[in-house]
Amino acid sequence: MKRSIYFSIFLVLITSKIYAQDWQTYDFSADGVGAKVNFPAPPTKTVAQNGNVTNYTYRSTVGTDVYMLVASTSTGVFPKGNAKQSFENSSKNLKKIQKQEAFSYQKYEAYKAQAEMNNGNFMNAQYVAHSKINIQMLIISKTNTFANSDKFFGSLLITALPADETGVKASYAVGDRVEVFYKDPVRGDSWLPAIILKVQTDGKYFVNYDAYAETYDEAVEAKNVRPMNLNIQGKVQYVPAKRGQVLSVNGNLSKGSIMEDLEWAESSANACWVGIRNVEFQGNHVFYWFDLPKKSTVKITVVPKGNKPRVNVYGFISFDFKFIPPDLPRCISCEAGFQQWVANNPPDFTKSAGEQSIEFNAISSRMKVFVGVAGAKGFTSGDYELKIEIK
Repeated sequence: MKRSIYFSIFLVLITSKIYAQDWQTYDFSADGVGAKVNFPAPPTKTVAQNGNVTNYTYRSTVGTDVYMLVASTSTGVFPKGNAKQSFENSSKNLKKIQKQEAFSYQKYEAYKAQAEMNNGNFMNAQYVAHSKINIQMLIISKTNTFANSDKFFGSLLITALPADETGVKASYAVGDRVEVFYKDPVRGDSWLPAIILKVQTDGKYFVNYDAYAETYDEAVEAKNVRPMNLNIQGKVQYVPAKRGQVLSVNGNLSKGSIMEDLEWAESSANACWVGIRNVEFQGNHVFYWFDLPKKSTVKITVVPKGNKPRVNVYGFISFDFKFIPPDLPRCISCEAGFQQWVANNPPDFTKSAGEQSIEFNAISSRMKVFVGVAGAKGFTSGDYELKIEIK
């Protein structure tokens, strides 16, 4: 009997080790592919040449899930519309397309899709098209849950593009969100998120880097500036809130999804709301973010349209968004706006509670504000207006 128990434990330990996922960032610039991507295990590499196109395939398998990055580089120029075309070229192996949508990565066209394959597996894919390089990211799985899709797709960082395709435009304005090419002999060269503070007469831009003190502010040449990918992890929408203005954003809960794990909100490191209030946030969540200038305050209000959906609002401030809910270990400050009630006299959660608000302030440094609009339990659709007022 003891031998059977020990053998069972041994199998569990071995199986756990085999299926464990150790997510790390891999840099493929040494292959001429200017991209960094997170993989759950060290990827293998294959290279294939087809005319003036070279295809680099990086593949990582964990359990029954396969993660792939296919980067195609060309000595010529890829045609416009190639992101969607790449998906359509692979659709012959698909049994049923479940979702497909065009979006933008930095200023470049992109396409994402989920589908059931002819062999019974499921595919989640993202395509980014550039005139000199096309990137395909795929997850192949036995199920269509794709629990780690954000970790994979959201990690893509294009670190280098041909000099004439860096996304430089004629001019940027004060307050524009950009990325700046930063040469670091210790950590390596990279594109850092920043904001334009001043447009100089010599054609340079004076910038402030995210999560860096003002002592690092500097003037940079226009050739080292490109537009920033404003949608964080492909699901947090940037909204251009400005000091002295009230920004109004119309939305619908159907654009979001249910957040199954809400434990992050009641942890002492976040303290956004207590667990008994989870019912107010068990519907769909839609995410936004914006910059909060130093020495300013902001009021964020969600207003249900037609007084129908029961919607609430929450948010946190941080220097960066390396982590977002539900994978938020801690933050500087988190607030939530919902109807106040006591446990022995709960409200009717099927009815709207009207508008809800939260407030934040930034004192000595510029901060980034993450905003979540959430439906109460059972609310997965419904129109609302989000108002952001910075003073």
